[in-house]
Amino acid sequence: MSQEWGHAPSESPRGEHPRRGARGHPPGRRGHAAGTAYRLGRAAAVLLLLAAPAAAVVTPAYAGTASDAPEERDTQLVYCLDAKHRGDLVTAAIRLGLLRPDVTSDGIVRPSVAGAGSMTLEQWTERREEDFGRACSALMAAASDSPGTAAEKKQEEGWFETFVKSLPLLAAGALLTLGGQFSERVSSERRQRSQQLSSHEAAFRAAVREYLAAYESDPRADHTAVATAREALRGVLSQVSGPATRRTEAQRLAEGLPLARPLPAAQGGGVLGTEGRARLSQEVRESVETHPRAVMDINRRSLYWRWRALRERSARTAPHRG
Repeated sequence: MSQEWGHAPSESPRGEHPRRGARGHPPGRRGHAAGTAYRLGRAAAVLLLLAAPAAAVVTPAYAGTASDAPEERDTQLVYCLDAKHRGDLVTAAIRLGLLRPDVTSDGIVRPSVAGAGSMTLEQWTERREEDFGRACSALMAAASDSPGTAAEKKQEEGWFETFVKSLPLLAAGALLTLGGQFSERVSSERRQRSQQLSSHEAAFRAAVREYLAAYESDPRADHTAVATAREALRGVLSQVSGPATRRTEAQRLAEGLPLARPLPAAQGGGVLGTEGRARLSQEVRESVETHPRAVMDINRRSLYWRWRALRERSARTAPHRG
């Protein structure tokens, strides 16, 4: 640093280089002022940084309060100055001691403060804003029919209260759904059981008719078709579900199906002739013809079988009562 700013270096009395201020000027009044300004600027920056959080916290609260006030006053003006509420507003203000009761005719009121003259209700709302706000707020709270009250109450209700209130409807809907599903399942089972019983019973009767017709002509007629149809019908009857009386009746019908074995070719020590086989065939045919209705009765509703069980129980206990 031999040269700087066009000046040759000069030595101080002690042989040291002179200290330079801002932009290389020697210390003096100008350099001292520059240093002071720098320190003041730095202190101001620190103060701004410290004040920023407080301003961020205070400003929203102040802004919210200021923004809410006009809305509340607008609501009061619309509600309390309505034709049907003006009289109630005056009454509320009198009861609160804000208006004198002696001058309240033709929309003219007089504040209760000393020195206040008569004025219209609109003038009172402008000149005595605090008194108007107090009286109107009391009126709206007492009436409980101010605009937005219902909506505010609805918002105050929590989700749990709403859920509790809707529980009866939810329970009723669930019961209806379960009842419908149960009814549909029972109806489907009855239809399926009816189809199975009807088809297998018809197949058994058809096989019996063919066998009996052949038996009357030939005592050694093939019994295989009858045995197969009989076992199929017994299998369907054994799968019947429901009340105990229905299952018992189905088991009785299954065990009582005729033609478990082929009809005999001889009886009473002698060979059966054509007339004898025809008589025996007719007896079996009449027995088989009584089965269709009994088999189809198995498919009656559960209420019938419960009533039948009650009747049988009553019949069994009747002798003991006597």
